[in-house]
Formats: sequence, C-alpha cells, structure tokens
Amino acid sequence: MSRRDEAESPFGGWVRAADAYGVLVVSIRKATSGDIVQVARTASRAFADDPVMRWLIPDDAEYDDAWLPMFGNIARRWHATDSLWCTDDVAAMAGWSPPGRPTVELGPADGMVEYEHPAWRIERFVALSTALAEHTPPESHWYLNMLATHPDWQRRGLGAALMREVFAIADEAGLPCYLETETDENVAYYRRHGFDVRSEWDLATADTAGPHMWGMLRPAR
Repeated sequence: MSRRDEAESPFGGWVRAADAYGVLVVSIRKATSGDIVQVARTASRAFADDPVMRWLIPDDAEYDDAWLPMFGNIARRWHATDSLWCTDDVAAMAGWSPPGRPTVELGPADGMVEYEHPAWRIERFVALSTALAEHTPPESHWYLNMLATHPDWQRRGLGAALMREVFAIADEAGLPCYLETETDENVAYYRRHGFDVRSEWDLATADTAGPHMWGMLRPAR
C-alpha cells in the first residue's frame, strides 16, 4: 500500500483513507502501555467541549494542564483490565469496562499521575459517581466508559469501528452494552449504532446545577 492511498494522522502514523468503494478502512487493536499518553491526548482533545468534563474543569488553562491525570489515569485502568482499544495511530480510542466492572488498584509506580482537586470539584465528582451508580443497569453488561476521536479525524467511522470490536464480543456472550452521554447529538449518534435511551437525569450539587445526561443500552444481537 503506497502513501498515495493513505492519509496522514495527527500523530504521524498512517491509515488508509478509503478503499476502492470509498469506505474507510482502519485497523483496530488493543492499546499497549506505550499508547497511554497518546490515548489521553486524543481523549482530551475530543472532550474539550464535553458538558460533563467542562462542568468538572471549566477553566481552559487548567483543562489544558490537567489532561494527563484526568485522561491518562483512567486509561491506565482500562489497560489494566485489558479493555482499551484504539486505532493503529491512536487517533481514536474506546475505553470499556468488562462485565462486573472489575476494579484495579494502581499507584504512581504504575504510571498514575497525582493531581490535587479543589473541594468544589470533589463534590461534583461525588455527584457524578452517585448518579452514574444509580442508573447503572443491574444485569451483566459491557460498559462503554469513553469513546473518543481526535477532532481532526471525526466523522470518518473510527468510533463505529471501535465499538464493533466489543459489540462482537458482547453479542457472542449474549450481553448488552451500556453507556452514558450528555448531548442530544450523541444520543442520536448512539441510536444509529443500536443503543436506546434507558434513563436520563440532571447532575447537580447542593449549590450548582450540572448538565443533563442519558443512559443508553444496546441489547445483545
């Protein structure tokens, strides 16, 4: 395959832009520990305007500074449970939790970056985690914790390709997939990929209103 048939990614890698029928061809793989920083950068760029993320970190300068602990730490948890997928050039990523949502204990020796959050943000983290727990389906499922594509590579089918990897695993096991999202546009996007709204709610703390969220479930096929 020559580079005339390819498109340069924002990270210097190459993916084929389209096959003979104009359909994007992309290679999906499990992320390695060496991909974590690029996974975090891709996620931070993709979520720069996300309502929940900016409710947690509204300041632009801090958002630019906090991307590695915010996105890198959770990426290390996905990697530790063997549930982090990416495109070959890491222009897109999907972080899942397997059925049962296993937890792992990681620390600085594992690459976790320590970051001190103010009290008001911790209160918002608690409100978020409480709401997510209340709306989590009781049945066993694969949980799509985060799907992100670098802004320069969005609307090219990379997210759909990433989701199909786990859809196949979940369908073979007869398990549904679940996610939360926070924009009408995303609700429509995930509906096109087999999810439907299961519940919805508003985030809030004692003195601050937060964004609206939807929980969406894709039944096994």
